[in-house]
Amino acid sequence: MNAKQLFDYIAYFQDLHEHNVLAQAKSFQFCTCSGPSQLQGALEQFRTANAFFIVDDTCDGRITRQRNGGYFNARVLMVYLLHRYNLKSMDSYQTALNTCRALLQQLMSRMIIDDDALSNEMVYLRTDSLRTNEIGQYFLNGCTGLYFRVEVNEPVDLTYDAAQWT
Repeated sequence: MNAKQLFDYIAYFQDLHEHNVLAQAKSFQFCTCSGPSQLQGALEQFRTANAFFIVDDTCDGRITRQRNGGYFNARVLMVYLLHRYNLKSMDSYQTALNTCRALLQQLMSRMIIDDDALSNEMVYLRTDSLRTNEIGQYFLNGCTGLYFRVEVNEPVDLTYDAAQWT
């Protein structure tokens, strides 16, 4: 990783999805969306699927100057774990939500391990603070689950280049 190339978080989460036993056993479908308002569109692509692992391909961020004088790009990434359930069954709802909770816990345990490896590449997953929100029972016609946000910090090259200016 270098300061001119950003960490490919979509590929990272797709790899986590592909290698997680629970995600594969429960047939979570991987896809991306462009913001929460586009979730419905992503889910419509998978009318026959029951579970979704969705990575938002847009992110909020900021550039900060660290104590060492270097600049870092801090991006907040959002991932949705959603599962369909039978609207007439509270047990089905609880099972779907618990599946998403279990998957989140497994993802978190892997991200903690990956944080050490990625830090060697100067990419820092902020696993010390992971924000999660559970989605209520009547979300998107029988879909429940949760979403989480994780911050990624990585160096950014802000070296002035006179050739870029007239």
